[in-house]
Amino acid sequence: MNHQQQHLASAVMERDRSRSRMRMVTVTVGAASLAAAGVVAYNLPGPTHTTAVSGTTTTPAAQPSASAANQQQGDDGGGDGGGAAVTVPSGTFGQAPAQATSGGS
Repeated sequence: MNHQQQHLASAVMERDRSRSRMRMVTVTVGAASLAAAGVVAYNLPGPTHTTAVSGTTTTPAAQPSASAANQQQGDDGGGDGGGAAVTVPSGTFGQAPAQATSGGS
C-alpha cells in the first residue's frame, strides 16, 4: 500500500470512530433526558380530591354551621349546603367558557 492509500484508510477509520462516539453520546444524552423527565413527572403534584362517577366530578361541600341545632324543619342551614356533596358536570370543572371571535373589519 502506498502512502496515499494508508492516509485514506486512516481517515476512514477515524471517521467511523467519531461516528461511534457521537452515537454513544447521543444515546447517553437521550437516556439522561428521559430519566430527568421521569423524575419531573413523578414529582409533579397530582389532583387534590376529585372522584369521577358517571361523567361527573364530586367534591365535598361546606360543613353545617354551629347554628345547625337551631334549624327549623325544612331549613337547610342558611344555604351552606348542609354537608351534601356538590356535583359538577365533567368538562366544565376548571375550564373557562368558550369565547366567540369576530372577523373584524
